[in-house]
Formats: sequence, structure tokens, C-alpha cells
Amino acid sequence: MRKLNLFFAVFVPLFINAQINESFTDGNFLEQPEWVGNTSNFIVNNQFQLQSNATAASTSWLFSPSKSIEDAVWECSFKINYTTSSSNYAAIYIISDVNDLGNGCNGYYVQVGGTNDEVSLFLQEGSKKTKIIDGVDKRTDGNPVEIRIKVERDKAGKFTLYSKLLSDANYVTEGSVTNTVVSESKYVGLLFANTASTGKAYIFDDIYVSGSEAIDNIAPELLSANIELPTKILLQFSEAVVTSNATFEVSNNLNSVESVVLLDNKNSIMLTFDSNFEKGKLYELTIQGVKDLAGNTIIPVTKKIGISEQPSAGELVWNEIMFNAPTGGQEYVEIMNISDKLIDLSKVAFATRKTDGTLNTLVTINGTNHLEANSIVAFAVSPDSVLGYHQPTGEAQILATNNWYNLNNEGATLVLCNLEKDTIFDEITYDSRWHHLLITDDKGVALERISPNNPTQDAANWHSAASEVKFGTPGYENSQFKALTNNDSEKVVWLETETFSPDNDGTNDICFVRYNTEYAGFMANVAVFNPSGIKIAKLAQNALLSTSGALSWDGKTQQGTIAETGIYLLYFEMFHPQTGKKKIFKLPLVVSAR
Repeated sequence: MRKLNLFFAVFVPLFINAQINESFTDGNFLEQPEWVGNTSNFIVNNQFQLQSNATAASTSWLFSPSKSIEDAVWECSFKINYTTSSSNYAAIYIISDVNDLGNGCNGYYVQVGGTNDEVSLFLQEGSKKTKIIDGVDKRTDGNPVEIRIKVERDKAGKFTLYSKLLSDANYVTEGSVTNTVVSESKYVGLLFANTASTGKAYIFDDIYVSGSEAIDNIAPELLSANIELPTKILLQFSEAVVTSNATFEVSNNLNSVESVVLLDNKNSIMLTFDSNFEKGKLYELTIQGVKDLAGNTIIPVTKKIGISEQPSAGELVWNEIMFNAPTGGQEYVEIMNISDKLIDLSKVAFATRKTDGTLNTLVTINGTNHLEANSIVAFAVSPDSVLGYHQPTGEAQILATNNWYNLNNEGATLVLCNLEKDTIFDEITYDSRWHHLLITDDKGVALERISPNNPTQDAANWHSAASEVKFGTPGYENSQFKALTNNDSEKVVWLETETFSPDNDGTNDICFVRYNTEYAGFMANVAVFNPSGIKIAKLAQNALLSTSGALSWDGKTQQGTIAETGIYLLYFEMFHPQTGKKKIFKLPLVVSAR
């Protein structure tokens, strides 16, 4: 009774605005206020104090509801009848988002004791604990330890930590810090960590908590949106939401929402549509009007979603390489999705191959992005810098990478693979000599792939980007791109155009020789002859043909020069080594100067 009278004389004036004023004088910690947690490891002793009662080594806690965080004060008295250490200490969680520490929490706690025998303030994010006020060492060096702690926090997030031993006339400041990582509270808690012999060594008393709860003026955020086949989308938000005024729309010929269901955790919404989602498609989901419990409305958001699939080898290919960056620009690489899948690029990476055959550190993509079927994307460490230099006239898709290393200006092997490095999608050993002969300085000139269907390593399938596009087309269609689909099944061998000008200006820079074979297995010898009957270029020798395809000539002669303007003869010999069938075609072609 004497403790009770003294307690009220000292502390009652402080409790007028308190959320918690717990002295355990009722002999009970299970109600008014209610404390939950490892209740079997706590008792109220004969001195009306909360005491540990663990029978084995443990870390035990109790929590009680508390929203105090702004202009808040927390106080608690501790008595530890043992020398503190890394295995023996106590704590008060002044702010926590949960009342069970089994999976960690987001909050702040004051630890009394520990390796350095100190009183310190910690930030906890999940299971990660960071000391943000390092108290005076040896402050709790004694047996027993009897100390009262106090923490103040203002609206700006400034914490000030105090402690007071029995021998102190006033509180001693342990330190101050501003930290706003955690901005709201749901619980306050007590904790002790004991060894097998110290299960009853911890005593807590005279707990005082006051302050205002956080004012919620932050709108909810969409954390994720995932398609759940065949007709659903699961949305997850940063906090509990309401949907009474919300609208949800999805593009790409999908019908309207059939139902909107707020799931039990109140943070998630399940949308159901009356049409199935299709693989390979990218949909645009637009969300408006979603509110949190405080009435804050989400900023309208549009997110691209789809049913992503894992690519197989050969479904992603190299499409453009800027390996010698221009002054004021940056290196970049570009790939193309030649499959009918929607591919999750967060699981795609690339690297250069070392001389011993192993791969250097992977370059990975920042964030989650998808690449649609038959689409291209460029990668650079700074997309804005690449776009600023090349200034594409249309839409260009360039994604930022998490890291980068300089590409060799003469040549190197680039490997496109998954994060585990066990699937290689495409590989190329590029060479600066693949550039057009008119390119005397390849600084700032990208190599572009001509056709995604022709072999990656074929030098004839690569060409310098045109001068008219500032020698690069990052994230959009290559200046030298040709779709080699066959639209004339009745022809056997023909020129896409009889006249071409190999001047690298982006217009008819390459001569394309198209063909159709009667059946599989044909081979070919293809060459170009001048008016005197001299062979000046060889396009193919005993080459195995596809049933439909194309060969290309960039105007380079066997002597390594560009062919002079004039009329030439294309000789195309097609033969089948098994059936003996043979066809010969002679077509005129013109090399012109634009």
C-alpha cells in the first residue's frame, strides 16, 4: 500500500493524458490494459510488479495496444537481478506494428543491458535491428540493475532517450536522433532475454505512455498486381483499403469487371472478369478511387500486367550493340523477343565471356518489366542519357540496369542468359570489323541486326546503324531491319529491289536476295560478277538453305572495298545433294550512288 500511495503522489499528474499508466497494483496484467504474448513467462509478484517467470532460456514478450507516436512520451522502470550481457537484457518496445515478434516487427525499442551494459534505442525493420542511439557504455554495469528510462518523440520524428539510476537526482540524456522510417504505432511492449538460470531476474514497473496517434494523410499505394488464371487479378496495397468508390479498368479487349472482393486482410482486392486472360498479351490496368480507412484516395495508377512465361534458348536474341559509346552518349545493348510469349525481364541478364569460357558478373535489370512477343528493348545504365543523345522520333523502350561494365571497343562475346546462368538465350562474338567500310571511325556507331530470323553469329546479318538516325536506334526498330517473311510463294529466287546504294544512309543500304525451295535440303552457291565476268563477291558456298529465306550483300567486294556503281550479275545455284535436282538463276542488280 505504501508503494501505491507513493506512486500516485509522484505520477498521477502525468497520467491525465496517458494512453497507458500501468503499475500492476491490481495484481493482474491480462486486462485493463490487456497484455498479450508469452503470458506464461510473466507474473505479478507480491510487490505488485511485473516479473519474469521463465523456466528455461527464452526471449519473452508482452504487448498492449498503443498508437502514441507524435509528441509522445514513454517511461518504464527496470530491475534486473543479474549482470546484463548479450544473453541477459530487457527492453521496452515503444512503437510496434505487431504484438507478436515471431516474425519480427517494424518499430523502435529501448534495450537495457547487453554486451556493452548500456541503454540504447534501436530501429527494427522486420528482423533487421539497427542501433540509432548508442547509450553510455557500462551504464547498466551492476547487480542488480535498477534504472528508469524515458523516451520523448516530437512530431518531426526526433527521439530523445534518457535514463535515471537510483543514484541519479535527475534523468541523464543518452542521446537524440531523428528517424522517420516507421511512422505509426499499434502496440507497446516489454521483453526480456534470459538464460536458464535467470528466468526470474527481470522486473518491470510504472509504465507510462502518452501522446497522439499518427495523423494518416498518406494515400495507399498499389504494391503488386498479378493475374491469377483464368479470369482474376489480385491487387495488394500498402494498407487496409475500402472500395466503395473505386473503379478498375483493363485494356486489350477485356470485358468489364464482374466482381470486386475485398479480402479478409483488407489490404488485398480480388478482381474477377467475365473473359479469360490470354498468354502473350500485355494488359493495362487502371485503378482509381481506392481509399484507405482514413479517407485518403489513391493517386490514379496505370500498371501493365500479363501472364509472363520463361523464355527458352533462342527466343530472346541480340538485336543491337553500341559498344563504342559516342561522346555525350552511353553504351547500350538491345534484345528482341522472337517468341509468342510475354517474358519477365527481371529474370533475364547478360554478361561478357572471359577467355577461360566463364562469365563475368551478370548485368541485371532494375525493376520488374515485361517484353511482349516480337518486341524489342534496350538496356543501359542511364536510359535518359541514351535517349537524350539519340533523340528517337517515336517511342523507344530502354530499361535501366543495376550495374554495367565497359564493352570492348574491338570485340567481345556477349551472353544473354537467365539469372542462374544455366540457360543461354543467345550469344554473339561481335567484331568492330563488321562495320560498314565507309565507317572510318566507329565511335558512336551501333551494330544493328538485319534479321532476327537469320543466325546471330553471321557477320552478314549485322550492319552499321544508318547515319540518318544518328548511328543508333536504341529501343526501337533498327534502321537496317528487314522482315524476311515470304509474301510471294510462287517465286523461287528474286531480288527485293534490283537497285541498292551501299552508303549507310539508311535507305536501300543492303541487297536482299530472297528464295523459296521446293522442299527441304537444298544447298546453294551464290556470287556476284562484274560485267567482265569476274567474281567480285561470294554470298554463299555450299550453304544449307531454309525452305524460305534471304541472303544479303552489303556491297563489299572480295578485295574489301565497296563495289563501284554499275550493273552486276547475281549468280544463284541451288542444288539438292540427295535428289540431284539443280536450278541456276542469273539476275541483274545495280549498285547506285544516291
